Amino acid sequence: MNREGYPMRFATVFLSLVTLAQAAAQPAEPKLTTRLYAAHEAIQPGGRTELAMELTIEAGWHIYHPALHAGIPTVVSFDAPPGVKIGDVRFPRPSLAEAAGIEYLELSGRVVFLAPLALDASVKPSTPLKLKATVTASACKEQLCLPIEQTASLTLPVAAEMGKPANQKLFEEARQKIPPALSEAPYIKGSRLSVYPDKIKIEQPAEVTAIIKVQRGHHIQDRDPGVEGLIPSRLFIVAEELDGEKVDGVTFEKPIWPKPHVREMPGLGKVREQSGEVKVRVPFQITDQKFRAGPVRLRVLLHYQCCTDAGMCYPPEMAAGFVSFVADTPNAPAAAAEPPLNEGLTEDTATATAAPESGLWKFAVMVIFGFLGGLILNITPCVLPVVSIKVLSFVQQAGEDPKRVFRLGLAFCAGIMVWFWVFAALSAVGNVPLQNPGVVLGVGSIVFVLALSLFGVFEIVLPGAAAGTLDEVTRREGYAGSFFKGLLATLLGTACTAPFLATALAYTFTQPGIVGFIIFSSAGLGMSSPYLLLSARPGWLKYVPKPGPWMVTFKQAMGFVLLATAVWLLWILEAMLGGQGVVWTIAFWGFLALAVWLLGKAKPTSETTRRLATWGVAVAVGAFGWWFSFRVMYDWAGPSGGIAAETEDEPLTPEGIIARVAASGWNDHIPWQPWQPGGLAEELSRRGYTVYVDYTANWCPNCKVNKLSLETDSMRAKMRALRVIPIEADFTNYNPVMHEEIKSWGRPTVSLMLVYPAGRPEDAITLPALFLSAAPVHDALDKAGASREFPALPPAP
Repeated sequence: MNREGYPMRFATVFLSLVTLAQAAAQPAEPKLTTRLYAAHEAIQPGGRTELAMELTIEAGWHIYHPALHAGIPTVVSFDAPPGVKIGDVRFPRPSLAEAAGIEYLELSGRVVFLAPLALDASVKPSTPLKLKATVTASACKEQLCLPIEQTASLTLPVAAEMGKPANQKLFEEARQKIPPALSEAPYIKGSRLSVYPDKIKIEQPAEVTAIIKVQRGHHIQDRDPGVEGLIPSRLFIVAEELDGEKVDGVTFEKPIWPKPHVREMPGLGKVREQSGEVKVRVPFQITDQKFRAGPVRLRVLLHYQCCTDAGMCYPPEMAAGFVSFVADTPNAPAAAAEPPLNEGLTEDTATATAAPESGLWKFAVMVIFGFLGGLILNITPCVLPVVSIKVLSFVQQAGEDPKRVFRLGLAFCAGIMVWFWVFAALSAVGNVPLQNPGVVLGVGSIVFVLALSLFGVFEIVLPGAAAGTLDEVTRREGYAGSFFKGLLATLLGTACTAPFLATALAYTFTQPGIVGFIIFSSAGLGMSSPYLLLSARPGWLKYVPKPGPWMVTFKQAMGFVLLATAVWLLWILEAMLGGQGVVWTIAFWGFLALAVWLLGKAKPTSETTRRLATWGVAVAVGAFGWWFSFRVMYDWAGPSGGIAAETEDEPLTPEGIIARVAASGWNDHIPWQPWQPGGLAEELSRRGYTVYVDYTANWCPNCKVNKLSLETDSMRAKMRALRVIPIEADFTNYNPVMHEEIKSWGRPTVSLMLVYPAGRPEDAITLPALFLSAAPVHDALDKAGASREFPALPPAP
């Protein structure tokens, strides 16, 4: 044997063992395969198609979705010849996972990315397109992550005509796995995204807003459902270049969700839910001082589970969307990128991109609407009585110092502006002042006392009058009194929002707080502008009739108008406190009348001690009247007028409502049925009935004008012929569930009228906030058509 070869053989074996040991120590890379497909065999110049990048990942491994990752985010990029535009890459629906306390969104198995492609019309048909797709990502398995880069190529012929569809099964399956656009997602259709402002500087506070419109009768779980096992709603955002490359230097804070509704669920406990129109805000900033100028796109992903209010839950869903802003930084912009290629594509090949709602033009239009709406408020029945008093004061001031007249006018306008700002704050949290019985009672009492003052029962010298004779003091208006009149006029006017103002208020409901403040301020300026002009130009007062005996008659006439306003407020109060509430309110007003009559008996020339004593007695009479009327009699009698135990009506079932309408006969009125929570109208529509829903309130004059257009013989006959189910949702008293329904239709409050076509609840028709004839209702009912099923109706009267 040749022993000289042993050392060499031993060395060879040793090196082989070392190599094997080193190979064993190296992490095993996942097996990956990639392919690139087109949706057509060929494309024509000016044509469009779709690309699919297929990545197959070995079992046990996963890559990250860019919206929430714990490693290298997945990026899909394309190389294409000139004349080719490739749009947004759409990722399949990821899974939410967690490892070592870190959450992430993962993609595994067979992953197919889709992207639209458009070819310029100038490309010659004989030139084939050589396309290349590249995927860079982190491939992870348990605690091990490795960077990967995979490419795939495709040659797509260019022909005179579009080629036949290709790879249809692959594209169909891939589209089904793509999260739908936020605006088209199941149970939250109509949801949208916005970013404010649309131009952002470094370290400037900004905000992404997601308006999630949950289908009526349904809810999604809160960010913290409160019960283990329920799926929380999550919102993920990532900043990208227009070509999909992740952008660093944008810092997002935690999403701010609205206060949830807490409901007691048998067997589960207290569950936290979100329903109606859910406004989620995500503050963010550009934190990188070297951030490049130019457009930045935000990819948004919503993970949620929807349930019916009856307790049936659907599988979890995901929805995606994009929204963009411009980075206004001093640094050089990034290389120009093509805008997203979405225009002209069908819904199943393009992700809808929500445009920012803070466009300057729309904002300017809403400011004008707010101003005009405020101006119109001056001639509405709610405001006219107080405005008439102010006009009367202008007549009295015609011969006074112009500077003082101007200051009094400013005080009146300040009262208007202050209440509009208070109204803005209340509306921001969804409150209508006249839904509070205490507010209605207080305003009604003030109006009643003012009416007695105009009748001459008493007269109070308001503070702030200039020094002078007692006669002059009693005739001159003080600054506090002028401010108070402006405040009262606007408070009364909140129930008479004109159509222009209602449009502006609905717009503010979906905008950041500063936008709402500006819109409300424009409405206040619109209402106060006539008085501001008269105060600034006292010379115009010469066109106002000169003081004379007619003023006494005018004052007394306005007193009757104020009494009519007080009666109207009593009518509102009846829906809140019942008939006994109205009785004891009138009793309280009787005590108030006695109190101010005592004040009227006190002469200005009387001694101070005597006048203070009179005031003390008057205040005591008013306080006793309050205690006797509400703390004794009303509490004893209750709203129904007795001490019998209260009973609640059983909720009506859809079958019960149908039977009641069928049995009504429609003889002399529309057989309105009471609103029920839980999507009653949608359920009736799904069962084949045309449904008319009227969201109304006693304090809403627009609602009453609309109702007059409905309660006519012709409208009753039409509704009866179409077998319509009429439902009335009374919002006189605040109802949070009903309020969420109203807000889900883009209205901050009533009036709101809807027509649900039979069998098509998703196609509900929204009627105008105010209509002076029944024509819009006739048109909506014609579009909706008749109910498909209905019990036999009694003979027409």
